[in-house]
Amino acid sequence: MMSDTQLRAVSAAREPTILVIDDDPLNLSIVTNYLEEYNFTILVAEDGEIGAARADYARPDLILLDIMMPGVDGYETCRRLRAQDSTRDIPVIFMTALAETEHKVRGFEAGAVDYITKPFQREEVLARVGVHLRIRELTNRLQEANETLERRVEERTAELQLANGELQAEIIERKQAEEERARLATALEQAAESIFITDARWFIHYVNPAFERMNGYSRNEIIGQHTRILKNDKHDRAFYTAILKTLKHGEVWSGRLANRRKDGTFYEAEVTASPIRDKNGTIINYVSIHRDITNETKLERELRQAQKMEAIGTLAAGIAHDFNNILTATLGFTQMALNKIPADNPVRRDLERVLESSSRAAELVRQILTFSRQSDVERKPVQVSRVVDEVLKLLRSSLPATIKICQDNTLPVNRDKILADATQIHQVLMNLGTNAAHAMRTNGGILNVGLTEIEADAALVSRYPDLSPGPYVRLAVSDTGHGMDAAIMERIFDPYFTTKGIGEGTGMGLAVVQGIIKSHGGAVTVYSEPGQGTSFHVFLPLIRDGVVQEVAFPEPLITGSEHILFVDDEQALAELGQEMLQSLGYKVTATTSSLDALKTFRNHPHTYDLVITDMTMPGLTGKKLARELVNIRRNTPIILCTGFSEFINRKQARDIGIREILMKPYVVNSLATTVRRVLDQNSAL
Repeated sequence: MMSDTQLRAVSAAREPTILVIDDDPLNLSIVTNYLEEYNFTILVAEDGEIGAARADYARPDLILLDIMMPGVDGYETCRRLRAQDSTRDIPVIFMTALAETEHKVRGFEAGAVDYITKPFQREEVLARVGVHLRIRELTNRLQEANETLERRVEERTAELQLANGELQAEIIERKQAEEERARLATALEQAAESIFITDARWFIHYVNPAFERMNGYSRNEIIGQHTRILKNDKHDRAFYTAILKTLKHGEVWSGRLANRRKDGTFYEAEVTASPIRDKNGTIINYVSIHRDITNETKLERELRQAQKMEAIGTLAAGIAHDFNNILTATLGFTQMALNKIPADNPVRRDLERVLESSSRAAELVRQILTFSRQSDVERKPVQVSRVVDEVLKLLRSSLPATIKICQDNTLPVNRDKILADATQIHQVLMNLGTNAAHAMRTNGGILNVGLTEIEADAALVSRYPDLSPGPYVRLAVSDTGHGMDAAIMERIFDPYFTTKGIGEGTGMGLAVVQGIIKSHGGAVTVYSEPGQGTSFHVFLPLIRDGVVQEVAFPEPLITGSEHILFVDDEQALAELGQEMLQSLGYKVTATTSSLDALKTFRNHPHTYDLVITDMTMPGLTGKKLARELVNIRRNTPIILCTGFSEFINRKQARDIGIREILMKPYVVNSLATTVRRVLDQNSAL
């Protein structure tokens, strides 16, 4: 990405003119504000008709063009610009909120060289503008140098026919031309962009050092080769045919291209290819300028993924509270009904199915909150190798004999501790392991799980921006299954995307994995090729000390006899809470009004041993009620119930006197355990 210093250098060299075409005054204002920081001449137009006309007489160096405009849209405007001799070679960058591939392809077909996504990001706008201005400047210099050289050769040829006395002048002029050519060659050799020149049949005649670094070929290896040596299978024949057609018509082609390096790996490049003509107008060479944008495209994909996660997270925030209230009532009343029905009653099986389905719904909400990084979990030191051992035991008992499990742990004892929620790390491993097994279920294979320690240095952090410098444990889960192509790999972390058959998967697994790992300050990567298996690498920050979390076993149902004030604005949940607590032996006063609860408590502050309150209530929220209760009686034990942890975290809760946060949906077991723990802690004070 072009730095601020480089962008100012580009603008200072020639005062480029930029035309911005957009029907939205706000968008025009945003873009011009970004560009006015530099020495650019800014022109604006509010529709395609005016924009094309203004480009015809102003001849700008670059055009930023909105796609969705009334009347003449961006696609048609771009085609008109390409049809005019005066504007044909001016690079056009589309500005669009349309992220689908077909819209981008349509834009490139209309003649655009790039696109900027909305909403605008200052760094993206300035980077793309700077890059294309520099590419245009390089292309213009090459064309001007070629024209100057041809003109001087013609002039010198004519002068050679004069008296021999003028021969010395001819030699001087030729020497000057050679010096100019040498300066141009030096510029090409020192350019940061990869540059190569071919003949009219696309056999390579020249490459600069940047080409050698980018592609891995030395000059001796590549010169004389056809450019097809750089091709790969990502682009079809029609794509390359369209490029050739453009260049053979004498036009400049700009766009994105995936090329193959000498070692077989791929890189994404931003390319400008131009034809070079002789004095008769015949194309004799082609010059191509490539800028490696592999990291940029990776960041773009990550940005799109982050935007998807943000959108899902916003949706989750909107539905989690209400949905968890519904699930709390469904799970709670079903469980209470089951406790009242004899084991041989045929209705019991129906209620058990209701309980199972409600539990699945509750798990789905938890998964949504997890991968959108909205869940609140308590983390303790966890030894990853112990979790791996536990998961592999479960997998060995469930996988067919055709799948072999191999375990490779090179970490010293007690050197694989991470600060984490053990249940979530268990979930990550199970998801990755079952996915790997699914990929090998037809032909069998090997599932390999390995743990290594790795130091995240500057090079690794630059590849994985989610990581910070420091020590990490790297968990590798690989299989020898059918693998994936690039198109599938790009979508595997999307929520609800799955390649499994109907009923075999929800598409949530890898989205949840990514959400968990990112919430733990780590990163997850994947490498796969069709027929070559798949490898996932999970990076998690190491800690050097701390007590390792032991496996927790379910606690027995605990009862009590204290007096509890229960507050929830939903009548069903207030009744449920009262019935659950009474079934455990407690005396309960339940109310659906937080204001009534405050009044009751103020009149009898020492009557209640514990207050359980909902978070979101009209009139007085759970947080505000807790503050009022603590002001009345300082050491009042309070439990806050909520279906969405972003409303409050545990530190905020402790600061206002709340002892515990109980997440919805809850059942009688979790309610009983939490209530008893808070009451016992209070009695110990």
